Amino acid sequence: MQKVVAREGREKKVRNFYPGLFADELAEAPEKPGVVRVCSSRDEFLGVGYYDPQSRPAVRVYRFEEGPLDTALFASRFRRAQQKRAGLGPSHRLVHAEADGLPGLVVDRFGEVLVVQVRNRAMEALREAWLPALVETLRPEAVYERSDMEQRRLEGLEERVGPLYGPAPTELLVEEDGLHFQIPLALAQKTGFYLDQRENRRRLEAMVGPGERVLDVYSYVGGFALRAVRKGAYALAVDKDLQALGVLDRTARRHGLRVDIRQGEALGVLQALLQQGTQPFRHVLLDPPTLVKRPEELPRAKRHLVELVRLSLRLLEQEGWLWLSSCAYYLGVEELLEVARRAAADERRRLRVHTITYNPPDHPWSLHVPESLYLKTIVLQDDPL
Repeated sequence: MQKVVAREGREKKVRNFYPGLFADELAEAPEKPGVVRVCSSRDEFLGVGYYDPQSRPAVRVYRFEEGPLDTALFASRFRRAQQKRAGLGPSHRLVHAEADGLPGLVVDRFGEVLVVQVRNRAMEALREAWLPALVETLRPEAVYERSDMEQRRLEGLEERVGPLYGPAPTELLVEEDGLHFQIPLALAQKTGFYLDQRENRRRLEAMVGPGERVLDVYSYVGGFALRAVRKGAYALAVDKDLQALGVLDRTARRHGLRVDIRQGEALGVLQALLQQGTQPFRHVLLDPPTLVKRPEELPRAKRHLVELVRLSLRLLEQEGWLWLSSCAYYLGVEELLEVARRAAADERRRLRVHTITYNPPDHPWSLHVPESLYLKTIVLQDDPL
């Protein structure tokens, strides 16, 4: 087995279970990619990983004890991940990359269908070890791959979309608390359904009352909006993806519900609603896609969010609720609070922080991997004196 040597002082990361080393943190590395023993500058064993100089980080660590990166290792990780998610229902995230000891691999379960994403060169190279383990351990009816994210392109990997095992499904059947979604895989965003907002959707449904008005911006297939109308509220869903709104409409009709929909970019739709003199909303939800993928993009993203929140506050009724989410690691809670504070000052609205939520349990947050905390939601209430 080849060896990489961490620079003096850099071995602390791996000793603290952080699973990555960048090229400039290595004192010694082999010429070719492959499985490596990771050692300190004093030649102390740190772990076993995969080295590829074209990847960032260059070393991904998969185990912190001696042993091979084989099917048995991956089977053990999958069994452990399954145990941690016992009782979470038929639809949940089964593998959350680094937080489950599997850097670069995401697996979502939708009943008997698994949807996977392979996000880095190391996990791509180890495919022949982890894929048989996934099938043998979890025994799904089908495994479908959606490896078409930007992170993969940044690794220099081609997109891979299609069936890996079993009959190729044409749509995902997603059940969540009595709501049933049929989502064509051809249009599915990410792995098909935003499982990470499940707990917040439950919170909204518990808070909303009959006759209240709910504005669900970036709605995708309407997980929030449908829960609101199920409680007797009125809901307007906004998204630029017309096909996703079509899924929402069909889901609503299947359940005997009605959600109004508006297709378009969020800023434009909010501006149009204001120009039309739309009646204010009790709840406004803003759950934008990842706006910040690199630190240098943060100022622009915050300016964009401030404008979104300003318009949302103009549409919010007195003592109404504003839900603001970020799925970007670099756009953290402090940044969200700053955005809300700036927008509230511009609009002369006084806000109270009701609650702050994070990743749900099936998207675990590892203390040793700060990046595994990615989803933050602040729930604010208009708080006039």
